[in-house]
Amino acid sequence: MKYYCNRCHKLYNDKRACPNCNEVLTKKISDSSHIAIVSAFGIEKDRITAALEDADIPYAERAEKKEASANAVTGIDNARYKIEVPYSFYDKAMEILIGINAVSPDEYVESAGDEVQENSSPKTEEFEEMSSGKRIAVRVISAVLFILLVALVIGGVDFITGIIKGLFV
Repeated sequence: MKYYCNRCHKLYNDKRACPNCNEVLTKKISDSSHIAIVSAFGIEKDRITAALEDADIPYAERAEKKEASANAVTGIDNARYKIEVPYSFYDKAMEILIGINAVSPDEYVESAGDEVQENSSPKTEEFEEMSSGKRIAVRVISAVLFILLVALVIGGVDFITGIIKGLFV
């Protein structure tokens, strides 16, 4: 059974409350209901909207949070947008987004059936959360190794140029 959040505009499988906003989900979804399919910004948003336009799928962009100060400094629209499509175009839009790797197949809630589409892509490797101390240690060690690598490259180049200079003196 598909459930729809009127506030977030998302589809869910077999849930009674929206995990994002705790709104009670409804079973009533009309063909004109807007479904949020992805959240993106910048070039990724442009890539997604271009793919939807090429497929003649109507969509709406809704800014999640306006970042006016960043826009004034950079001159670039850095706001994150939710891209929504009418429910009648949901399946076609999700197929396109999965095809361009904008959405993973496990995020697709089939509107016709009652189950989430099986993930056909290989399992991704999962990593454990690092403590802040461990993260700092990894960053410090990485920085030291990078500096050593740069020093070795510069030393090697100096050594080779010394040899080449010695040949011509």
